[in-house]
Amino acid sequence: MRGDLSLIIETWDAIKPCVNPKEKEDACAALVRVMDDHGMVEYDKVSINECDRYLRQAIEDYFEVEHDDDDEDDWDY
Repeated sequence: MRGDLSLIIETWDAIKPCVNPKEKEDACAALVRVMDDHGMVEYDKVSINECDRYLRQAIEDYFEVEHDDDDEDDWDY
């Protein structure tokens, strides 16, 4: 059963103070990988806004989220 992002957000918030700032990116990447291996996380565009920058980046990298920054260029005038 796949889970939303609430568990990973709560877990990261609990362990974040114990992680050396230089290792936060790697720690988040490992956390996302383990949670996904156990079917406990899936990408949720709404919940991603609740993540700090380290967790958000790790989730977006892991799930290969692409950002549509050029949406404004697609308009036909």
